[in-house]
Amino acid sequence: MDFLKLTKKQTGYVFILAYLISFIVGIISFYAFESVIDNVLLLSFVANLMMTIVIFAFSLITKNSSMYDPYWSVIPPVIILWWVYYQAVMIDLTTVLLIVGIMLWAIRLTYNWWKNWTGFKEQDWRYDLIKEKTTKYYLLSNFGAIHLIPTLVVYIQLINAYEVIIKGGSINIWIILGFVLMLFATSIQFLADKQMYEFRQNRDSKSQIIDRGIWLYSRHPNYLGELSIWVGVYLMYLGISKTLDMNILYPLAMIALFLFISIPMMEKKLENRPGFNDYKKQVSMLIPYRKIKQK
Repeated sequence: MDFLKLTKKQTGYVFILAYLISFIVGIISFYAFESVIDNVLLLSFVANLMMTIVIFAFSLITKNSSMYDPYWSVIPPVIILWWVYYQAVMIDLTTVLLIVGIMLWAIRLTYNWWKNWTGFKEQDWRYDLIKEKTTKYYLLSNFGAIHLIPTLVVYIQLINAYEVIIKGGSINIWIILGFVLMLFATSIQFLADKQMYEFRQNRDSKSQIIDRGIWLYSRHPNYLGELSIWVGVYLMYLGISKTLDMNILYPLAMIALFLFISIPMMEKKLENRPGFNDYKKQVSMLIPYRKIKQK
């Protein structure tokens, strides 16, 4: 099959098929290892890894690593709902808030991905950059950097969600703050992506830098929203555990991924665009505020 000739709608069927197969493989893997692994988190990780391998296989078949793109937002709610089902969790208000927060984020992010998806003719520019730099080792970098590492980084965020689901607890200030932060995250991502989409539809040239709306105060408001989601999940965990422990390392790992990899890659791509250096001097990287213009 020539995947390049598929319409956007047809590629959607390919994604649905790929992810349905990955779900089935994940469930089979979970139960297959149940007799030898007596730990739900570890079992879930094995299943998650097997699902990632399925999507990686489809990436090779379609010759497009963007097969993995919706994995970031589709899989977390699936895993969380699976935990609720498998552990026969007695759902309380805290669990409801967690699920609602995650679902709103996942639906919005997946919708935005599909809205901007054009087909198998092109993939995420970062994947092309990795391919260019690793050349003959691209098969390994494709699986490791594009598929495996994001799966690992997101999964460790879900450990905090698992603790919230399993332990449950009454509402307190930390849980409320966590939920509010998750709502903020989804809202700011929605606003940032809407403004970016409208900007791209009306800009004079592809080299033009967006400097309006929330982008006038933050260079990466969509990334700020992404980080806020997982910090929000951690705050809910903090509300349950009431202890500052090593679980804080999980959102810190996500923050490090964006600060040291995702944002630098994006800004290196933009640095040669006219006006970007001035924009960078005047606009905050993440937390929205306008810098004082230096004379």
